[in-house]
Amino acid sequence: MAVLDFVSPFSPVAIVVIAVAVAYAFGRKALLSLTLSVAILVVFALQVLTDDRILVDLALIDVGGRLSPPWTWVTFQFLHAGPTHLMLNLLGLLLIAPVFEERIGSLRFAILFFVGGAVGAAGFVLLNLSQFGLILVGASAGISAIFGAYGRLYPRDRVALFLPLPGVPSLPVLEVVIGFLVLETVLSFLPQFGISFGSNVAWQAHVVATIFGFVIAPLVMRIPAGKVRVGKATPIGGLRDLATTPELTSLLEEAERADIPELREAWVEKFVAKARCPQCAGPVRLRFGRLASDCGWKRRIG
Repeated sequence: MAVLDFVSPFSPVAIVVIAVAVAYAFGRKALLSLTLSVAILVVFALQVLTDDRILVDLALIDVGGRLSPPWTWVTFQFLHAGPTHLMLNLLGLLLIAPVFEERIGSLRFAILFFVGGAVGAAGFVLLNLSQFGLILVGASAGISAIFGAYGRLYPRDRVALFLPLPGVPSLPVLEVVIGFLVLETVLSFLPQFGISFGSNVAWQAHVVATIFGFVIAPLVMRIPAGKVRVGKATPIGGLRDLATTPELTSLLEEAERADIPELREAWVEKFVAKARCPQCAGPVRLRFGRLASDCGWKRRIG
């Protein structure tokens, strides 16, 4: 299919948007996870504008055993089946992926996302050879590969299942990855019981990509990544004598292990919320690097 043979004239525009997002991330040292999110939004807007005609050009389609053009192994991840599908994937890219990318670098992140997405798509195609006319869209495969790698490399990191709402417990990343695989397995069996929900979910792509990310993560970390973004971590020396319970000790240990400033700050906030003033046993507050309580007790945490 030549460029002039595109069904929609907006399809080349979508490809340019994707290329610019990647180029901008590496050229301007921006987070790739964020620029990809912008590209996904723009491409979805083009989908709506063209009444999904760009799907014919950019989705990964199996027609009679013949796959669509090579570029669709990349572009399919920027298309989505609807607003809900779009928002779920954006939540993963915006709320979880940036922290992981900051830790491993954008080059390694790009390899996991794009190669992992393609591997997940290949697994989906191979496991559905008997079915023709399949259309695969969505960034879920690439995000699944990121998730798998995150669980392998930093299993003790904790996430709040996409939505950091008060009262919602955070879980270790490795547990989330395992739970994700279990959920995908359950979805795969629902159609056999006459339940339509999940019948259009490409769970095979998700599972294959997650396993790929989990297995390949140590090898990807051997790739030189250049300068990884690491800011100044919050000092926590002044918190040690406040760890008077097993829970506070555990929170402090997590803060000490965190090698990304944002992660350490999150653990410190959790610690401070449960700590008690050594003078009056009341709650303490943290402002501008200083602990304080209502009784007048104060201390710098550094």
